[in-house]
Amino acid sequence: MSQNQSSARICPTRIDGQTTLFAHQVTRAQCQTRQRDCFHKCFTCVNNNAYVAAHGEAKPAKKARAAAAKG
Repeated sequence: MSQNQSSARICPTRIDGQTTLFAHQVTRAQCQTRQRDCFHKCFTCVNNNAYVAAHGEAKPAKKARAAAAKG
């Protein structure tokens, strides 16, 4: 699977900045599909469409990026 880093997101990236037990690197398209399918973690994620509309696009926390790089 080829995906560039700029289009990748950590799923979920929590609004409160806490790290998650399980996080995955997903593309923007996969993120949108999960939101349409009502994925149970989307409502706490900074990439949630409703959150982005209210607060603007968020940048992932350093902890989340470091965890993704390890796994």
